[in-house]
Amino acid sequence: MRRRRLTWSAMAMALSPLVVACAAVPTSGPIYQGEDVGVEEPNQVIRVIARPPRPGMTPTEIVSGFIEASASFEDDHAVARQYLTPSAALTWDAAAGSVVYEGVPTVVPDGLTTVGLTATETGRISVDGRYQVAATGRIVDLSFTVEFLNGEWRIANPPPGLLLSRSDVDRAYRPYDVFFFDPTYQTLVPDSRLFPLSGPSAATALVRALVAGPSGWLAPAVRSSLPEGTTLAVDAVPVIEGIARVDFDPAVRLADDATRQAISAQVVWTLRQAPGVRFIDINAGGQPLDVPGAANPQPINSWPDADPNSMPAGATPHGVVFGRAVKLDGTAPLPVPGGSGLASPPLTGIAVSLDTSLVAGLDADARLWIAPVSAGSTATLAIDEVGLSRPSFGGGESPWVVNSEGSVLRAEPDGTTYTVPIDGLSAKATVESIAISRDGTRAALIVRRGERSFVMVAVIALREGQPRLQSPVRVDNRLNSVTDVAWADSDTLAVLGADGAATPAVYLIDMARLQVRSIGAPAEPVRVGAAPGAAILSSTVEGWIYTFTNGPWLREVRATSPAYPGS
Repeated sequence: MRRRRLTWSAMAMALSPLVVACAAVPTSGPIYQGEDVGVEEPNQVIRVIARPPRPGMTPTEIVSGFIEASASFEDDHAVARQYLTPSAALTWDAAAGSVVYEGVPTVVPDGLTTVGLTATETGRISVDGRYQVAATGRIVDLSFTVEFLNGEWRIANPPPGLLLSRSDVDRAYRPYDVFFFDPTYQTLVPDSRLFPLSGPSAATALVRALVAGPSGWLAPAVRSSLPEGTTLAVDAVPVIEGIARVDFDPAVRLADDATRQAISAQVVWTLRQAPGVRFIDINAGGQPLDVPGAANPQPINSWPDADPNSMPAGATPHGVVFGRAVKLDGTAPLPVPGGSGLASPPLTGIAVSLDTSLVAGLDADARLWIAPVSAGSTATLAIDEVGLSRPSFGGGESPWVVNSEGSVLRAEPDGTTYTVPIDGLSAKATVESIAISRDGTRAALIVRRGERSFVMVAVIALREGQPRLQSPVRVDNRLNSVTDVAWADSDTLAVLGADGAATPAVYLIDMARLQVRSIGAPAEPVRVGAAPGAAILSSTVEGWIYTFTNGPWLREVRATSPAYPGS
């Protein structure tokens, strides 16, 4: 990657023995909600007043009361435990993750001492706070055994973890990102989590999560600058007069200068989200941690070079006019230098490298061509295979495509083609296209299974220098016909798809805030383009590119195939 060269440019070598070990935990996806109608304070807590069991409650009432009381996190769900037998109350692990359901669960007796519960599942929250969306139509099906003790019914076998409604989750949790580095230590990558409001302060919870390392899903794709085994000398992060004080164990003082800078970047970017934090005071063993080039305490706008959403200067959108790759900079479309700007061959479905030095596109047979953006350069046939999907560079210089059989291919700089393995994809699912994140750690996949096509996100792991896709997870369970996807920022996707029988529209899937929002679309949209801090683009069947900022969609230029650098 060439977009950012931080002061810790030798980080990959310096940190090779210091990478944090990772635990295997699943991942996340969004909970749907409507348009925002107001701004809520990030530290606002809406308490659930749980009701204890009443005398004479029936088995079904006991189960329903237990589910309702579980939404109260007070005193480790003390009221919910009153619905359990004494032994079950002692052993029930409420912190073992949560199942999230839609609507109201159905609770019915299933025999004298058994109660059944069913509900429509929308997702699951893992132990470390990652949310994973459920497949469409998944049902929660539980069976509770009750016992008659001292004249009252009580639950003997509560399932581990919690069963929460979507409104319970909205009320009891807040989303935050924990930041780790890409494998080159050039840019930060968000690891989106849900943190319960009833637990420790946001600052303390965030730093504890940072010390614990990346979630199991993201871990193969990212690195932490904290030395392995790092702990907190003081297991809390107090925030006093806007200053958050972090105190690592003394061993952190042994880290070299580049590592201390990287640690600072991770801590600052993670803590800048915590309510009330304006500065971060980083210590080790009670002594200030000396970080070259940084004051102590550090303001929350420190380390801008590690911004996960930074774009290179002059990152203007591109498109295609009569087979020519052109810049769309607000004036008349201007062909780029080289073969792609000369329509030699005529291209469509283009992608542009993040540093804008390369254009990749498809010819009339959907074969892949690559052309340097320089005067006199020519386009080279990179993959001589018909029926390829629109290419994607992400942050690198090797375009990725999907062939007609659903295999993911990457065109290597030496002219060879590498078939990228996919681990964890159902045998009944077929990949149709791919979009690489600009940090190079994740891939958004359009996957077809039967009549449905939907979006999944996989992590990109490196093994012996070659990438492989791992653990694809769904990030949406409502759209049933997705045709295009682009990365709007480090944890937001712009998706062109349809909800049921509705007409196609562009949806923004915010994987950090757990929101899916339609922003509409021009008539007959066929492509979408997106980038951090930039207007969303969409091209139409009629050959126009429209833009969207805050609405409505505006027709801008007669062109097709909108693409931002790093597309």
